[in-house]
Amino acid sequence: MITERKSAYIEEIEHWQQKMESDLRAPDSWLALVGLEPLKTGDNTIGSGASCDAHLPDSVPDQIGVITVKDDVVTLKVSNDHVKIDGKPAVVGQSYIVNNHQKDGELPLVNIGSVTFFVIERDGDFFVRVRDANNPTRLNFKGRKWQPINPDYHVTAAFTPHAAKQPVSVENSKGSISILQNVGYIEFDLLGEKRRLEAFETTGNRLWLIFRDQTSGKTTYGAGRFLYANIQSDGLIDLDFNKAYHPPCAFTEFAMCPYPPRENILPIPISVGEQFNR
Repeated sequence: MITERKSAYIEEIEHWQQKMESDLRAPDSWLALVGLEPLKTGDNTIGSGASCDAHLPDSVPDQIGVITVKDDVVTLKVSNDHVKIDGKPAVVGQSYIVNNHQKDGELPLVNIGSVTFFVIERDGDFFVRVRDANNPTRLNFKGRKWQPINPDYHVTAAFTPHAAKQPVSVENSKGSISILQNVGYIEFDLLGEKRRLEAFETTGNRLWLIFRDQTSGKTTYGAGRFLYANIQSDGLIDLDFNKAYHPPCAFTEFAMCPYPPRENILPIPISVGEQFNR
């Protein structure tokens, strides 16, 4: 029976790994990113032309429109009849709202050929995030690599929430500061020792963890790894380091990933989860 449970667990983790692999290879994945263009307040021309404020790949016409940032709302006035927004042809001369405080997954997608872009907001600043399904980085990706699965790194943690979210300033992969919402901390026993990690806000019934450990910069990504942990019906946390994975900035220079706070630097090696594929 124990062997059957262990086998089922390993099968579950392998299935999760396969999904992580297929997600990263998808045409709209982090590997398709080819640009992260900052926008200034006011008008910003966008296209492949050298004079454009926001640059797109050479497969795109010199200019396809003007993006305007005003009063924290971002609009795109289209000037090319090949542009589509959320799959529908855009009308030349018409302005479309492309960011009005939506979450990333709810933002309108602007498409022309193999190129797609959308406007994200980070700590009060706006950026054009650009994807190209034909990006060689995506097409030539060697694949993720995982350390051997070890059930000893799958534990239950206790969650202590804060009375109110606490903003935490951390450095990010672009050399600026990101503000994370610290919702509490988790405590757990791992390999006979009690550990603690600060937890951050995310969507759904789960916590977001960012950590470094003694493998960081050696066999795993130097800036640390990400991990999501589900909140169970009894309030305890299902914490599985076998699902620790490299953040997007490990695969592309165009991601903006927060680094872990110093409280989340573990003094031990976490020898499971994703590792470098060299």
